Amino acid sequence: MMHAARTALFALVFGAAATVPAFGIASVNVFGLKAPEEIEGFTLNDSTNFEKIRPGDGFGLDYSQSGWKLDVFIYDLKRAAIPDDAKSAIVRAEFERARADAFLAQPRGLYAQVYLRRNFTIEDAAKRTRFQCAAFHLTRDGAKPQDGFLCVTSWNNKFVKIRLTTLSDNNTETAARKYVNAWIPVLWGGGGTSRAEQIRPEPRPQQARPQAAAPRRPPPPRRRFVCPENYICETR
Repeated sequence: MMHAARTALFALVFGAAATVPAFGIASVNVFGLKAPEEIEGFTLNDSTNFEKIRPGDGFGLDYSQSGWKLDVFIYDLKRAAIPDDAKSAIVRAEFERARADAFLAQPRGLYAQVYLRRNFTIEDAAKRTRFQCAAFHLTRDGAKPQDGFLCVTSWNNKFVKIRLTTLSDNNTETAARKYVNAWIPVLWGGGGTSRAEQIRPEPRPQQARPQAAAPRRPPPPRRRFVCPENYICETR
């Protein structure tokens, strides 16, 4: 049932491209994240508490702008720990599970055709991989083709899944990358640079203290020699 529910969510997200008006709601707080009311041209329309019905399924945020549909899901699947690394085995497994949901939508009749165009990643300014992503081509009977994008990462011991949909075009991936990249400073701050990877300034080298002058040694005592008669001797 949980798997079917997530597949239905996929249909809702990827099935309403470019048709949802942007009404806008007040910002909401999800697991400590203040969801932006507007981000890169998208307006927050609604939020859904899936956690109340099925613990582990988290929250959904519904965004839209003219020509695009954006949904963000934050959840943990009741996992005790999720590494903060988009390339970790746990995050990649969740990305692959979410990607498989797209293909299940076709045999269930939600789409006439679903195929994967390619996988890609999105990095932050420090070249750290932040999102594992996939680009899809989607068609319905009697409807214009759509381009769908799925990106998965981890944040604050949660999974974050971003889904974008728009009418099919040649440059939609470029726009999708820009929209997903806008979430990097929202999740990790630093304008796209991971806080954990911020370079700390090196401590200034301490200047060596001037050494005190070595005390001068007293001259050796002058030795006296007794000279026998008829000899010239020097005292040294």
